[in-house]
Amino acid sequence: MDDKNIELLVNLIILAISIIISFLIFFCYTSEQSLYFNILKLISLLEIAFLYSKYLSIKETKNFIEENIISLDTYKSLTLLIKFNFDFISSNKYLYQATKGVYIILNIILTIETIILIKRPFNHSTNRINLYKLLSVILLILSMIIQKFIDEDKYRLINDILYFIFVISGIISIVFTIIRFCLNKPLIQSAKNLFVVRHIIYIIILSLIFINELSFFESENFTKRTIVFCLGIIMSLVKISEKFFCCEKNTPKKFKKKGASSMISSNLNAEFMCCILYGMTHIFKKNKDKAILDQNEKTHLIKYLNTIDSKKNDIKSIRLDFASEIEDELIDDNYDEKKERLSLNSGGVNNGEDASITVYFPKKFDDLRKKDGITDDIMIKCFTPSKNKMAIDKMGEGKGKSGSFFFYSYDRKFIIKTITNEEKETMRKILLDYYLYIKERNENNNTLITKIYGIFTVVIKNASSVNVILMQNLFGCSPKNIHRMFDLKGSTVQRKTKNVQNWKKEQVLKDMDYQWITKVESKLINFNKDNVKEIKKNLENDIIFFKRLNLMDYSLLFIIVDYPEKLDPDYNQIIELLFDPKYKGHVYQSEDKKFIYIIGIIDYLQIYNFRKRIETFWKGVLYGKEKNMISAVEPNYYGERFQNFMTKNVFVSEPIS
Repeated sequence: MDDKNIELLVNLIILAISIIISFLIFFCYTSEQSLYFNILKLISLLEIAFLYSKYLSIKETKNFIEENIISLDTYKSLTLLIKFNFDFISSNKYLYQATKGVYIILNIILTIETIILIKRPFNHSTNRINLYKLLSVILLILSMIIQKFIDEDKYRLINDILYFIFVISGIISIVFTIIRFCLNKPLIQSAKNLFVVRHIIYIIILSLIFINELSFFESENFTKRTIVFCLGIIMSLVKISEKFFCCEKNTPKKFKKKGASSMISSNLNAEFMCCILYGMTHIFKKNKDKAILDQNEKTHLIKYLNTIDSKKNDIKSIRLDFASEIEDELIDDNYDEKKERLSLNSGGVNNGEDASITVYFPKKFDDLRKKDGITDDIMIKCFTPSKNKMAIDKMGEGKGKSGSFFFYSYDRKFIIKTITNEEKETMRKILLDYYLYIKERNENNNTLITKIYGIFTVVIKNASSVNVILMQNLFGCSPKNIHRMFDLKGSTVQRKTKNVQNWKKEQVLKDMDYQWITKVESKLINFNKDNVKEIKKNLENDIIFFKRLNLMDYSLLFIIVDYPEKLDPDYNQIIELLFDPKYKGHVYQSEDKKFIYIIGIIDYLQIYNFRKRIETFWKGVLYGKEKNMISAVEPNYYGERFQNFMTKNVFVSEPIS
């Protein structure tokens, strides 16, 4: 075997090791990992394709494989697959450049996601990995097609441009990471430092390795090829550190499973939630002192300390030592000053302050809370940060398509939920109508609408703003007594959960599940006749209200609770729901006294806008005959369908046959 063949054999061995290690990285973790690590897994898959196609694109490889490997009888059966793949790639010269281009693009996406991870709290990331998988396949196909219409040198130049974009985006992400983790107050000190170091190493190594692939360096030699073929080995070691960085003795199990990026994200969320809680308790203290003015908006600038003990590495060890001095900035209700406030929120907070929290329509929401007997003292007690350490640890992204984050106060009486800018603006537009309607209905507690008690925008230095709403929790008790929980829209398209037979108590079921379960458990639904009349009348009024405001895509949260035994420690709390004025119109007892039914309309901040019209059209084409049963339909039809489904299937006094 001559020197050239020895070089090719060495490269083949290095390539095989790289591919094996990359495969191990790909299969090492499940889909439970964070979005950040799922992108790394996807990159590993593209890495394998790129390295293999790179090796087989070398001119001398074909003869080397046929003469030195496939000709050996011992390895014939093993190398048939290699020969087949080689024949495929050699007949399609475009795959090498295509996989290289998509590999670089995915790494550009990784740098963008790094910036999002550290800059945007409560990042809604549940479904984005599926989008990136689809994008990778589409880009691979498009890349191979495009190469047929342009010469090879021009396409290589495109990949060079992508490389420089990656370097620039990588540098930007490094700067953002350093600013956020090294210049701000510490979260988990060891974790953040290691995350910064790992990210810098990743960008530098990948940049150096890909210098070899630039079209400016035309010559191919053994050293250059070996460097590229080591890519899988080197980058896999860097990627696997995503998990090992957080494998200290006291690291919570969920972070050991999900990796360092998940731990960093969770602690950034914890920091933000601490700020929200402190800001809200500050606001309610001001309300109590009658310091709030009758205006549409008021911004509080907050100075606080929030650290997590780096030795314990646990959100539960949050120390909440807040500074006592607070500076308030009042924003008058006129256009120019509103514009100035928006500029403040988009750019951050003033010098010397850590965060700002803007409360919208404080007097009106204060009035709605007081009508339900919710005093400022109650709110201060519920949201005192030191009482909510466990609740902060348990907060998380909801299972719905919106991906909103939910935080339950320690006594489970209230929920803080993240909302989009669109939902915030919807609430501001309908606030006067909403306020008058809820105030009128509060007189007799005859509405199914789950009440919103406040809307806020929070900004922390070097992070994006977050909009949240404060709302009542319909089931303000321990969830252990829940029998079933449903999110019902009166729709059938995409309204079925997976593995409903293996239902878990925390799982929210949908319309198709409801119809199946009520047939299996025929005595599950059994409302009192008088209650049914009351509920249907309330529902009718609420639907008329939603139609008038052009609202749609809302849901009925329907919780079925097992009637507790007197020895149950939560017995008194659950029974009191039946008599608490705040829950009147939402809580009922079944006729046979086996269940307690809790009902409320939620997620009603969606106006039928242009985006929803596009969704209606697209899903109408996609689902054809079933287009009338999709969730995105115009408000009048949505309301009628919603009301018909609930009155025929949910609010019934006889068991469903």
